[in-house]
Amino acid sequence: MASFRDQVQAHAGTGGFVSREQERALISLGTTGYGLDFEGARGVVLDAAAADSLVLESEIEASVSDYLTARAGPSGRVSRGAFLSAVDLYRSRARNLLGQQVVESRVKDLMIRRGFAPRASGVLIRNRRWFNRIPQPIGAAADAAAIQSIAPQVQAPVRATLEAWAAAFTARDVSGILALYAPDALLLATAAGEPLRGPEAMRGYFDKLVIAQAGTVQFASTLAVDGADPAVASGLYSFSYTDPNRGRVTIPARFTYVVTRGGAGPVGLIRQHHSSAIPVDGAGGCPV
Repeated sequence: MASFRDQVQAHAGTGGFVSREQERALISLGTTGYGLDFEGARGVVLDAAAADSLVLESEIEASVSDYLTARAGPSGRVSRGAFLSAVDLYRSRARNLLGQQVVESRVKDLMIRRGFAPRASGVLIRNRRWFNRIPQPIGAAADAAAIQSIAPQVQAPVRATLEAWAAAFTARDVSGILALYAPDALLLATAAGEPLRGPEAMRGYFDKLVIAQAGTVQFASTLAVDGADPAVASGLYSFSYTDPNRGRVTIPARFTYVVTRGGAGPVGLIRQHHSSAIPVDGAGGCPV
């Protein structure tokens, strides 16, 4: 299993520069996918940056913000000259990995977020056009783009694994179902009296359900996918099966799968599977 440190190295950006959006996405990955608290996840990112000579925008912003504070004074207004000096400082700290216009936009963004205002400039007519002409700061769109750059890697094994599980279940292929579980996988099944550990312990359960009771499954929605390796997927599905007393029964249920990468292919391995029935008046127990 890849460590969070490996994930930071793999997704730390191009050219050694890690934007604050990418850093935020990585820290979120550490907390949701690897069980770290915020400080622990950020510590891994900082250690990786120091070891791999990565440039963190958050670190650059801290020094540039201090510079702007000193130059703005009590008024909180930044002159055009101070702004351009802040841009030079930013580019230098970023090892010139970013172009002039990109850095100007980022410094403008920093000023807005930190509450600095531009000072009017000009000889005959003083105005703030110099500041207004700078492209709009990077905002939510860039944040979403940074997270999306990680999301395909995060979610890649989940869809394929759940689709393979549903196909094997509906085909009543018990061996195919069990092949999707890791050797030490844990199944917390609603209709089982105790937790089932490992495919062999699960075999009798699935034999009864998909063969004796002709069970089928329909995934309704995947509500959330967090983490990378393992990835945790939660959502809703429903089961139909034949009850000896009630005939064909359909039960809505909730699921959580913990999926780890199983090799080079798109299908991963299920490490944990927890299912519970959605309370519905008059409905009996959920089969899985």
